[in-house]
Amino acid sequence: MAPPNPAPPAAPWHNGTSGYIPVLEGRTTTVELLTGPTSPNDTVDRFGISGTDLGILWENGGAAGKNQVHMALGDTMGDCKGDTQWRSNVLFRSSDRTLADGMRIDDAPMKDGIAASILPRTGHDWETTVIPTAGVAVEQTQYLRYMSVDTWGDPGEWTTNYSALAKSGDNGDTWVPIRGTARPGPGRMALPGDLTPARPRHDAAQMSAFVKHGDYIYEYMTPSGRNGSAILARVPEAQIETMDAYTFWDGSDWVAEQDAAAVVLDGQVSELSVSWSPSLELFLALYTDDQNNVVLRKAEVPEGLWSGKDILLSSKHLPTLYGAFAHPWSPVVEASGDDLYFTLSTWDAYNVFLMKSDLDQLLDRSTPPAQSRLRVADDSWTRDTPDPADTGETVLVDKIPLPEA
Repeated sequence: MAPPNPAPPAAPWHNGTSGYIPVLEGRTTTVELLTGPTSPNDTVDRFGISGTDLGILWENGGAAGKNQVHMALGDTMGDCKGDTQWRSNVLFRSSDRTLADGMRIDDAPMKDGIAASILPRTGHDWETTVIPTAGVAVEQTQYLRYMSVDTWGDPGEWTTNYSALAKSGDNGDTWVPIRGTARPGPGRMALPGDLTPARPRHDAAQMSAFVKHGDYIYEYMTPSGRNGSAILARVPEAQIETMDAYTFWDGSDWVAEQDAAAVVLDGQVSELSVSWSPSLELFLALYTDDQNNVVLRKAEVPEGLWSGKDILLSSKHLPTLYGAFAHPWSPVVEASGDDLYFTLSTWDAYNVFLMKSDLDQLLDRSTPPAQSRLRVADDSWTRDTPDPADTGETVLVDKIPLPEA
């Protein structure tokens, strides 16, 4: 007999401490704490949020007559020490383009005086929570890829029931799952009726990252947890809801068979975001690797050849970090500078930070010939560069303790 639906979980990563704000100098710096106690956004009083994570960012396409960036967050608490005001996920909206002094939050979908869970649990057995993994706008319609989590395992491991698309036509206030878009995973829960019919099981595609380029939306996909490589699909922008319109990169061509998808980003690719930089004329992939460092890799085309890793933030400076997501209004993404802003979470603070990296401080790489998947002669494109914590390119100056949440 199936067990009863589990109680709302406390964040499985939160270890009972309150964490700290890292004060960094060099290649990467901390701009501010975006959420939680002491945040300039006052998320405790405004939204009932003292603990949350992720911070997945995308532009809203001018929905509701507003040019905003949406930020989707994961399991959210009013009280990090228990399950008070626990929500599966919430959404912030921001029109702040001046990121050097932080990121002000305009508002959020609300319910009963606190930020609402935009994609609540179904109430079915074997669903612990529902977590967003990627967002994108098609014209003024918002789309979220999300995962239904069956169970949490060891740190960095979890089992998903499925990944699916939801959409919003009112700038993120309300969301509806899209029938037929679920990719079943290894979990135990039956697919909800509003998502049927089920597609073939696809364990390698439970978490996603979207990037728009040309006429396509490219979707990078990884297994559930933090220990898989990334594969790649693409779909014409107007057909994002039509799963049969997706094709997969098999290493040499775009094909219809999902099981033919080849690895495009190798190694451990955890909570990936991908952006296109017009000024660099390169795609930028940001994720945490097997050493729990925030790394950046580059490519001239979506499928690669991807460069070696540049470490933007070392786990030696912030051992509890995870979930780095690029801000679409970063100067390097908007063709106006070298700075890349990104959100970052930590286990102990269980909140979201805004970080900045100066990409002009990275070592130069010789780009390979267009469309080439071969190494360049000097191997500068494919080699990993040293840890900035070891070279002194980034220095941890201080730790500012956060008050107990």
